[in-house]
Amino acid sequence: MYRSRRRIDIRKVVSLLKSWYSFIIVVALFTTVYVILPAIIHSNPNVNEWIESIKYELIASIYGDPLTKTDAYIMSTYYYPNSKSLGINAIGMVLLMNRNTMRDMRRYQMKLVAFDGNNRSVSVIPKLLEESYSNCPYINMVATTNVLPGMTRLEIHDGSTKMEVEYNFQIPFKMARSTAPAPVIICLAPQFVAEQWQLFVAHAHIARHFGGHLHLYITSMIDSYFDLVQEYERLGYVTIDFWMRLKFANASADSVEPNLYSELRNQAGAQSDCLLQYKEAASFITFVDVDDIFIPRGYSSYFDEFSALYTNHAGILTFQYTKREMMFYNKPSINDMNIEEIFGHTWFVNEEDYGKVMAKPDNLNSMWVHQSWNIPNDKHFITRSNYLIHFQKPVDADGTDPVPYRMSNFELLDNMQLNISVLTPIQQDLRRTLNSTTIQAIAERLPKKVYYFSIIYRCYYEKFYKKPKKDSCPNGEKCLIPQRSDMNCIHSDADFKSGPEMFPITYHYHINPRWNRTTGCQP
Repeated sequence: MYRSRRRIDIRKVVSLLKSWYSFIIVVALFTTVYVILPAIIHSNPNVNEWIESIKYELIASIYGDPLTKTDAYIMSTYYYPNSKSLGINAIGMVLLMNRNTMRDMRRYQMKLVAFDGNNRSVSVIPKLLEESYSNCPYINMVATTNVLPGMTRLEIHDGSTKMEVEYNFQIPFKMARSTAPAPVIICLAPQFVAEQWQLFVAHAHIARHFGGHLHLYITSMIDSYFDLVQEYERLGYVTIDFWMRLKFANASADSVEPNLYSELRNQAGAQSDCLLQYKEAASFITFVDVDDIFIPRGYSSYFDEFSALYTNHAGILTFQYTKREMMFYNKPSINDMNIEEIFGHTWFVNEEDYGKVMAKPDNLNSMWVHQSWNIPNDKHFITRSNYLIHFQKPVDADGTDPVPYRMSNFELLDNMQLNISVLTPIQQDLRRTLNSTTIQAIAERLPKKVYYFSIIYRCYYEKFYKKPKKDSCPNGEKCLIPQRSDMNCIHSDADFKSGPEMFPITYHYHINPRWNRTTGCQP
């Protein structure tokens, strides 16, 4: 028995394809552009970089990319004889650069010349990473490159012509840290007109108990609070560091003021600096504010919890913990502080806030405020296994709320209760510290109520929280800070220097950082 077979009419198929030709092309293009290419780009940063390069070259060929004369500030520079992530004889430099220098600052050809002790030199063009979000003219940039063994001098040259020797200026640099006080470094955002010592004390004792060490940047701080922090540094709880209010020693007539036109007082620069400092020394690093406090859940240390995250999420480079606001009362006396009372209740705001990052320091080379924009989305993971405790608006002990607007809606959330047995040894550590006669002498001078906090918070609220604007430049500049003769401050200060005028960028920097006691307290 024979089975009949249907013959395929090739001519009909061709005719059908011709009639559907336009539709097939559109579907193929749509699938390629919106399905295939995004999947490739998402999983391969090199492809993304290649496409960005093509886009840049295309736009530049049509509109051009002229260079504009601007200024930049070299915040810090570190040298690594051997880095796991940067390679041998590497340098990492944190800069505040003007985005208006050219269309894409990541493509700026910055020319560095490194010398060794025998006056041998090498010229390099570093890779530039940008970490910014708002439309501020000044943006945080990190430059990385490799130079030569035993670097003793680092210079910068004009973009087109090598400067004469007598006009070269040497970039101050430091050796990156080779050891850390603890396996986990907690980088705290720069403090300015800081007065809430209660948050620092709570944070310091929590961090030490769970194997962390605070690295605190200070621009300005109430003098008694600063004395307290210095004593905690002597006891090994914290390392304090300078964060400058920037000055151009020789500003040109068209120089853009750096403090007014940088995002959030260049907090991203401080976090990038902290990362570069501890890149080869710490096992893990976190980037938080002094009012963001982390307590492990289900683990006895930061190290154990962070290690478990990396074990359970192979291929992830950075983790982000969201924030949960918790009620906090400022005690007027340090002797009344009680860790079990502060963290043992369950009054929380029942919503999550934009979190902060934890990472292995060799997994990234730059940082923004809440994350690094140079980490692919599929390598960044928001964990729900724990959260940061956020003491955003502490209340004075007499019940006075220093922020009577933008109120937080607290609820009793019993499922977020911490085990008191975890907090007891931390309270015991606090009591031991308070037995110090030095601490007790400082305690008598600590402010009993907040003054500057409510002023700064209101200014921030009115300037950008109340009516967020995409094209704004959020920072604390132009806040009206009423001065008081009984509240004096410690400021970070330095000798500010300017390099020779160059095109397109003139570079500024500082040397000899120091603490300066002043009457009154300015940001």
